Amino acid sequence: MQTLGSPASIIAAIREEADAEAERIDAATASELASIRSENAKVGIADREERLAAASRMNEERIAKQEWDGRRAVIEQREKWMQRVVAAARMKWSGGGQSTRREQLNALIRESVSRLPRGTCEVAVSADDRNLVDVPETNVTTASITGGCIVTIGDVSFDNSFEARVRRLEPEWRNALSGMYTP
Repeated sequence: MQTLGSPASIIAAIREEADAEAERIDAATASELASIRSENAKVGIADREERLAAASRMNEERIAKQEWDGRRAVIEQREKWMQRVVAAARMKWSGGGQSTRREQLNALIRESVSRLPRGTCEVAVSADDRNLVDVPETNVTTASITGGCIVTIGDVSFDNSFEARVRRLEPEWRNALSGMYTP
């Protein structure tokens, strides 16, 4: 039977072998890391700048498109809201009792006459409104309009029908409604 020595000497020998193995592993790891780093330093992307510029342009275009889509959605939403407001206003214009329609129609006729030169008036109204005209010294005729009137004196006429008023006043009411609209 062979004696190996004291337990302390055996532990010291094992520690020496372990330390030597740890140093060998550290050296091998450092060598491999240095090799990998030197290989990666040599690798480069030939068109790196062009690719970065292209990616940047694509991102800018995507952001611009998203912003435009958002603005367009707000505009479409505002237009739908304005259409609902105008439809409600038209219902109020055409609604009401006979006395309200009579007052409204005659006010439109007086406004039209005030914008024209003096003379004999010819007033064109819808067939439903023919009997509502109370303005003296006018010749009343019918026209295919939904409301309002068209007043003619000589060769000059003033279209104060609902459709013409909407077209004429659209910039003003659009401006007013746009100021009121908040999405």
